[in-house]
Amino acid sequence: MSPFEINFSQLQVAPMIIRLKKYLLPILFILIIVPVSHGKVVVFDQVTTVQTPINIRVLTREGFFSAGGRMVDIYLANNLLKRILTGGDGYGYLKYTPRGPGLKKITARSDTDSASGLILVLNKNEKAIIIEIEGAFKDTVFSDEIRESSQKAVTLLSENYKIIYLSRILGKGITGSWLEKQNFPKSVILRWRGSNTLENLKKNGVQLHAIIGSSDVISTVTEQIERRFSFEKTKDGKTVKDWDEILKLLVKSPLSHPKEKDYSDEGE
Repeated sequence: MSPFEINFSQLQVAPMIIRLKKYLLPILFILIIVPVSHGKVVVFDQVTTVQTPINIRVLTREGFFSAGGRMVDIYLANNLLKRILTGGDGYGYLKYTPRGPGLKKITARSDTDSASGLILVLNKNEKAIIIEIEGAFKDTVFSDEIRESSQKAVTLLSENYKIIYLSRILGKGITGSWLEKQNFPKSVILRWRGSNTLENLKKNGVQLHAIIGSSDVISTVTEQIERRFSFEKTKDGKTVKDWDEILKLLVKSPLSHPKEKDYSDEGE
């Protein structure tokens, strides 16, 4: 290539690398404290509403690579739903229509290997808040005070709304272990796939009340979620200084200001 030629692919990748650098240290820290496992069966978390069918999705693999043609038994709690065969790409599907709300545990077993996932089922009138793990919790790994504040805040939010976690980088296995270790409320963890992630949620009847995350994520959902909060500077949502500020806007009893006015439904 001539020194005067421009590699446009490099120009497109460079901004992404710059954006990811701000998450590098938190990610490395989490990778150090959380053991990484590569099970042979994966069950993907999902969200839907009562009487709205979804396809339970599983993956069979060997190490890092997909391995299809495996028989998998799918269980809801301890009840066998059906035995399925994964395709050549390693993925298998089973249609499921939830009859009632709640956090449902799905287990997939193939030979001696097994894995579990969650299905969050909401009533039609329930509201959910999305929390992007890398964007909302990146400062918690270096500060016990921030981690404790965020854990209390998310717990309080979970008493008023259903929580949906998003992961852009680390994935369900690592982030799920970290959230459990830090005593955050248990819920589903979805892989972020851009605005399609939210479109699928809305297609399933899920009411998205607010999102908390990085400026990059909330910039892509301006048409889908009205209440958008970030701890980073952003022109596509409200920049907040701490979790207490978020609570003052979303619930009746913030951590430090229990008598503040409730803004959770203002403007609706």
